[in-house]
Amino acid sequence: MKKLSKKDFQKACSFVESYARPIDRSFLSFWKEEASAEEVLHELEAFRNSDGGFGHSLEPDFRLKESSPMATTVAFQYMNKIGVSKNHPFVKDGIEYFMNTLNTKKERWIAVSDNVNDVPHAPWWHVSGNENRYSANPDAEIVGYLLYYGDDNNDLANGMLSKVLDHLEKLNEYEIHEVLCYLRLARLVGGEEEECIIKKIHNKLPLIIDPPEKWDHYGVQPVVLAESDQSPFAEELNQELHVNLDYIVDKQLADGSFEPNWEWGQYEDEWKKAKGEWKGYLTVQQLIVLSQFGRIES
Repeated sequence: MKKLSKKDFQKACSFVESYARPIDRSFLSFWKEEASAEEVLHELEAFRNSDGGFGHSLEPDFRLKESSPMATTVAFQYMNKIGVSKNHPFVKDGIEYFMNTLNTKKERWIAVSDNVNDVPHAPWWHVSGNENRYSANPDAEIVGYLLYYGDDNNDLANGMLSKVLDHLEKLNEYEIHEVLCYLRLARLVGGEEEECIIKKIHNKLPLIIDPPEKWDHYGVQPVVLAESDQSPFAEELNQELHVNLDYIVDKQLADGSFEPNWEWGQYEDEWKKAKGEWKGYLTVQQLIVLSQFGRIES
């Protein structure tokens, strides 16, 4: 069993402190109990817009200043992890943003507007106008935030909950980003809905997780679904997780960072900037995952 050495842990922390975005630096400090939630929120405010949503390349793969439902879900991921109250203005305004941006004609949230085509972006974020197939990414996650932080009697949220759960029931192909949205929904709502979602995904684990030979090329790694040994999938994925955690330890770069396993293949100058932002974010996430499994030398 491989572990990240004390020296390599410090190298990773130094990389984050020197090169990561302030939001990720502050989040690492929060995780290390060296910063408060308010300090993280102070850095998150740089990505916030007057409509209550978030933009400004918070999701580094599209460089859109305007708010988008997708970037706003990323903001809520930070806020949920640091335990922000439902009464905080960022949360209240963000919930209002979600309520205002549901496309009532299509009965879905449009992840990013077609304005994304006018700014540097990864090819998978290009809007062509032909996106007719429904996906619960980001709908399932947004519904989770509406139910967790919003009004208990929210007819819109309850109606959309039925829609995303019906979609899951009929789903044949389990795309990882859609799966992650369902898992966030499950954690947020709990109860029977959580049990249903976990059971459905558990039954499809062999089809969702990729073998090690694909991990270098955006393959789905076990730790994506089981971020700690407390995960409902940890026992089932036990062997795969041990291999995956060894793999992560080996993937640390000489500068202490961990880098994305994808490329844009376009907008090369802007991709270099986005890649640097991803390295900071991913380094923080890998440190947390390794820690959760006891893979950092104490």
